[in-house]
Amino acid sequence: MTKNKFKLGLVVLVLGVILGAQAVMATGALNYSADTNVYFTTPGYTATIKSGSVATTLVLNPTTLVVLVPTSSTFTLASRNDVTVSASGGTATTSTSCSGTTNTLIITGNDAITYTLTPNGGVCSSGSGGGSSSNYAPSTVSVASPSPSASPSPSASPTASPSASPGPSASPVPTALVSIPVVPANPTTAQIQAAITAIISNIAYLQAELLKLQPATTQTFTQNLYYGLSNNADVKRLQEFLIGKGYLATGLNTGNYYTLTVNAVKAYQSAKSITPVAGYFGSLTRAAVNADLGL
Repeated sequence: MTKNKFKLGLVVLVLGVILGAQAVMATGALNYSADTNVYFTTPGYTATIKSGSVATTLVLNPTTLVVLVPTSSTFTLASRNDVTVSASGGTATTSTSCSGTTNTLIITGNDAITYTLTPNGGVCSSGSGGGSSSNYAPSTVSVASPSPSASPSPSASPTASPSASPGPSASPVPTALVSIPVVPANPTTAQIQAAITAIISNIAYLQAELLKLQPATTQTFTQNLYYGLSNNADVKRLQEFLIGKGYLATGLNTGNYYTLTVNAVKAYQSAKSITPVAGYFGSLTRAAVNADLGL
């Protein structure tokens, strides 16, 4: 029965990534015997489920990872990005540690709680090597019942810009297709996870190749762009450029300069060593983009 659940979870995951669904899901007793990468398509980076993690269900969305962890078991996620945890149905016990540029989140499970993990854009910046009490922060998250949070509204001032906090470092887009392991009739959890990881990597590669076939942006950027702009033609062109470079997910060329675009600009600025990494499209970033466009 458990192996049938594994197969069903694999089928759902494969169909989800091929059809471009908003979430992929795995069910069954998921015991991670090896480190397993998960790829967040928005804005595009990779985190690692660490060996020894245990989950009952796992749902990977473009920007979040939703997981149910059995009581007394642990689930560990490592990422360059800080990870925010929200919990529905009770009090969750979590701890975080920062070592070098890696942020590690550990959840101690409770069957009654569903955990939503969201990389929040901050970057682990500790240089101490980790392991000290100053880098280890146990905490609890208590939510009696889930409720929708208010959506942030754009800044009232058109000249306001986001703070100059460090932006996320975009994970590299795969440079080639990888072989998908053959899953036997009675697969192990590790075999299923290896197949899923290969499929997700191939999807990311094919999306990047598809973007290369889109018409290139050829008009020079001459205006500063910033958080809060909406229905803006220059913002739309900037988003198309960022999508083509793999910093922004396909379909987000809306012309609205909100959080996802800010994070994508930050990632581009980090890659180009532009400071401050503020997510503001000013003269330095504009010059770098125009140069990349050959203008």
